[in-house]
Amino acid sequence: MGLCVYWFFEMGITYIFWLKAMKLTNNSSKIANLIFISPFLSLVFIYLLVGEKILLSTFVGLVLIILGLLLQQKKEKKIFEF
Repeated sequence: MGLCVYWFFEMGITYIFWLKAMKLTNNSSKIANLIFISPFLSLVFIYLLVGEKILLSTFVGLVLIILGLLLQQKKEKKIFEF
């Protein structure tokens, strides 16, 4: 059951939304970074739908992903601002 939920949210729906957003945007670099949010969303859905326990190490990994995305966004703004 957990594998089916994982596939559905991680590999199915998130990629469909990501591809649709890529088609609708003029700046694909900002949308491309959003793909790293899918592990976070899949963990939330797995917790809510399957009841899987989320470990502290998982939260640490999610924080690192989010910090990396924020850092990348900040660097991109500095590159394009002269």
